[in-house]
Formats: sequence, C-alpha cells, structure tokens
Amino acid sequence: MIEEKLNVLVVDDEVILCQSVEKILKRKGHAIDAATSVADALKLLDEGKRYDLIIADLMMPQAGGLELLAAVNGSWPEIPVLIITGFSSIASAVESTRLGAAGYLAKPFTPDELEKAIELVFSRSAGKKNSAAKEDAEPEIIDVDMPFDPKEIEKATSAEYVSHLTRSDIPIVPARPAAAVDFCPKGERSCRRYEKKGVCRQDECPIVTAETKKGRAAAATEHVFDPIDVDMPFSSAEVAALTSEAYVAALGRGDMPVVGHWGQFAPSAPKVLVVDDEPIVVNSIRKILSRKGYAIEEAFTCRDGLAQVFTREYDLVLLDLRLGDGNGMEVLQKIKEKRPQMRVVIVTGYASIETAVEAIRNGASDYMPKPFTPDELFTVTSRVLGTAA
Repeated sequence: MIEEKLNVLVVDDEVILCQSVEKILKRKGHAIDAATSVADALKLLDEGKRYDLIIADLMMPQAGGLELLAAVNGSWPEIPVLIITGFSSIASAVESTRLGAAGYLAKPFTPDELEKAIELVFSRSAGKKNSAAKEDAEPEIIDVDMPFDPKEIEKATSAEYVSHLTRSDIPIVPARPAAAVDFCPKGERSCRRYEKKGVCRQDECPIVTAETKKGRAAAATEHVFDPIDVDMPFSSAEVAALTSEAYVAALGRGDMPVVGHWGQFAPSAPKVLVVDDEPIVVNSIRKILSRKGYAIEEAFTCRDGLAQVFTREYDLVLLDLRLGDGNGMEVLQKIKEKRPQMRVVIVTGYASIETAVEAIRNGASDYMPKPFTPDELFTVTSRVLGTAA
C-alpha cells in the first residue's frame, strides 16, 4: 500500500471517467486535479502545478496520452505517467512502455486494479532508486584476500570467465545438474515432449539432428563455450575474428569447412540468433529471413543461447518466452546485463499485455506474438535493425 498522499493529475476527455478516478483516489486521501485534454494538462504543468503521478488516456481528440507522455518526459521527467485505455492491445502496450510510460492499464478497471497499477508504478520507481544506490555503493569484489573488481577482470578476459570465478578468483566448472523429469537421455537435454510423454520414440533426437545439420555439436560443455574442433577445442569467436562469421558457420566438428556451406551469406548480412525449443519454428524463421539475406543461427535451449550470445556477435536475437530449460525473460535479463547494446525481440505463443510490458522494461526491442506471418516477422526485424522493410 502507498502510505504517502499523492498529488495526481487525471487527463481524459471523458468527464465521467475523471470523476470516477477522483472518487476512488480521494478515498485513499490523494489530491486530484482533472483535465479533459492534453492542452489543459500542459497548461496546469506550465503554471507550476506539481504532481506525483499523471494518469492519461491513450486516445483523446487532437492529442493523446503518448503526446502528453513525450512532453512530460521532456520537461518534467521526474513525474511518472500511467497510461489508461479502452482500446488495449499488445502493440500499444509495447509502444507506451518503449516511450517511457510507468504503467499501462486497460479500461474498464476496478478500484482495486487502479490502486494496484499505481502501487506497481511506485514500486518500480523505488526499484530504480535502489539499483542506482547499489551502483554508487562500494564496488563488488571477487577475491577476498586481494580484492579484484569483476568489471576490470572482464576487460582483460571475458564476461564468461568472470561468471565462473569463485571467491578465490579460481574459475570452477559447474557440475551437471541432476537429471530432471524433463531430461531426455537420448538428446541429453531438457525436452518438453519428453516431460509430457516420459519417453522419446524418435530414432534420433530432432533437436540434435537440427543442430548437427548446422555443423555444431548438441552438447557443449559448461566451461568451454562453443568449441569447434573435438580434439583441440577452438573458440568460434576467436576463429571468426581471424576469418569471418561465414567461415565459422561452415565449419564442421573437424575444423574443416563443409562443402556447399562456405560463402552462403554475404559478410554484411545481418546476423540473427533464433533461440526456440521448437525446431519447426526455428526452421520457419530461417527460411523466411534467409530469403531476405539474413544470416541465421539457432539455439534450442537457454544455456546454448546464452553461450552463443556471450561468445559471438549478433545484430539481433529472436528469443522464445518459454523454453524447455528455463524462462526467456530471465535469459533476456542476462543478455542485457552482459550485452546491453544487443537487440532482442521476444517471440511467444503465450502473448499478453503483462509480459509485453515486462519484456520492454527488461530491455527487449520489440515483442511479437505467435503465430506470425512472414511479412510480420520481416517487418519487426527490419524495424528493430533499422533496415528497409
């Protein structure tokens, strides 16, 4: 519950809606002003009125909530804006959050839903302040006897090396977790189908088969990411630095390029990593984008996806929200921690406004529900990469 009393500005062209919100919030002791247009709201702000929160309708005559949001972010960035709308959609939720909205609430809403939305706005604000305070605090150290800053070590080694360091600055090799109910012994990985049926009736694991076709092994060790040669493992990132990504994409497990694969993509082709545990979806995305000149690589688990992101360079990652061995939202957060500039689009068959807003807040460049058409996929990737659609 929000204990402090707030000064709230409600902006909606429906007078009845303004009155309803005023009744709800006044019961909690909050002070309310109302405006029926963006122009009236800006006039109140220009006159020196100060508010702790602005609740703005998305669609209003002449100018809407997003125009007000842009003006507030430009001149009064300390004031959070909660967008409300009777025409809610994933697209408008993504756009509002991308432009800086502190919250998004669909009409009609109950008093409890409004109060929870306001609480969430201020809990996020408190979280940002705590994060800023942590950054200003004493830096994290690795070694307890001779303190090392992990950021300094990362500059001289890599993010993955640092992530495996113990408190004595010695890297460890994580042990393989105990077999779970979804762990398929044939594919040596978590598998949604195996979890449901308890048995794999395929002659070969379809995921392993798909990976093998691309010239990579299905099971990479935890401590050596993305090796090429089976006898003397080479990092694909190091090989690519001395040759090219196209050369590495054509390598087999014996560090020799596979005939027919070499020269498949132009050196300037946008590099896209698809992380999805459904081979059919991965193959569909590869076919669609390859025809447009994109260089596509794939990963079928959270672990393999992160391994490739941390050892290779990609222009874009298409990331499924639900994966067999983890949560795509957690993968997104890890990517943004290590590679904040890397562009990520969440692709999911379980789309909702809540997860769309969360994804954008966690750094996703866009959010795309399944199923999608080839045109929709290419439009999203083109928009994110800034290429011609």
